[in-house]
Amino acid sequence: MIEPYLAIAVQSKTYGCTSRADIKKNLDNLLPQLEGCLYMGDVLYPTKLVVLSEGALQGFYDEHSRMDHVEACRKIAITLPGEESERLSEIARKFKVYLVAQAKVIEPEIIKDRFFNTYFIIDPDGKIIHKHRKGRVFTPESTTTPVDVYDVWKEKVGSGLDAFYPVCDTPIGRIGTMICYEGYFMETGRMLALNGAEILCRGGELEHHTNIGVWEVMNRAHALNNSCYMVAANNGPKYHTTDEAIPSRTGATGSDSMIINYRGQIMSRVKSPHISYAAAVINVEELRVFRTKSMISLLPQIPAELIGELYLEAAKKYSWPKNLFCKEAPPPYPERKKFLKQRIAEMIDKGLYVPPEGFKPE
Repeated sequence: MIEPYLAIAVQSKTYGCTSRADIKKNLDNLLPQLEGCLYMGDVLYPTKLVVLSEGALQGFYDEHSRMDHVEACRKIAITLPGEESERLSEIARKFKVYLVAQAKVIEPEIIKDRFFNTYFIIDPDGKIIHKHRKGRVFTPESTTTPVDVYDVWKEKVGSGLDAFYPVCDTPIGRIGTMICYEGYFMETGRMLALNGAEILCRGGELEHHTNIGVWEVMNRAHALNNSCYMVAANNGPKYHTTDEAIPSRTGATGSDSMIINYRGQIMSRVKSPHISYAAAVINVEELRVFRTKSMISLLPQIPAELIGELYLEAAKKYSWPKNLFCKEAPPPYPERKKFLKQRIAEMIDKGLYVPPEGFKPE
């Protein structure tokens, strides 16, 4: 039996890193905050799960400055495990928690001169037990995804659910992770749930998609539609570089960290853009009772085989291409934007999108 425990979604300050050395400043700010969150959290309930947002370690300088992908590999991306993750491992060991963190990571054993936007889980012994690489990315983000190097990925990592939507089976429940833009795709939560996830952890969303409710809608939908808890951590104040004294002038802080139960109800929420955290009790046994006894247990009612066949039929009309960046790294932002526009034009040509009156392809 899994005893109820506290989960914490940490809303931290983050500085954009121009070099790997800059990550130290984020960690120096973050680790005392984590200790404070864990100290206060334990006043309520034993804390077992801590989730950090996208950007907590490295910020977003590479995206905002349109840094070349290979340059980012060499200047900012880290390896796992490494000195940065080891500092987080110290926290996990000290407080005996599972710690979910994100970083832009190089994995030359898979493919050289590429970085993957990676969510990883550190267990209470300080070991990295899970890695999920972001599968869909916002066009301004110069990240390599598994589908971008599909043939290499299939050979080195695999081609099944575990290769693209891994779930980590732990003593506190089965945990799946998604990063920022992946949350826009209903398939992300569904694939994780169909691979056994009970707790979804999501990091990151920019303004204005928090203040108009998009972030909330997505998080609650993933939780409700898949009968999962959702622990969604977002950034607090963001600084363009480590030299900045005021938060980013883009206004893209995000905030609104939240924790949602398996019925889609918000249990805890940060209503401030500052550093803080959301905390709520996770009851995995209660979730398992609901899944096995409720008449609205949704996952067993999904005709997955039929849906798979229909997706294959739809893919004959249109599918995002594989292997875009096997031979060359992701190009600069204007080319990535142009590529997306070409895909939109393709959808129009095939009758899947209806363009507005007077539309002219870019």
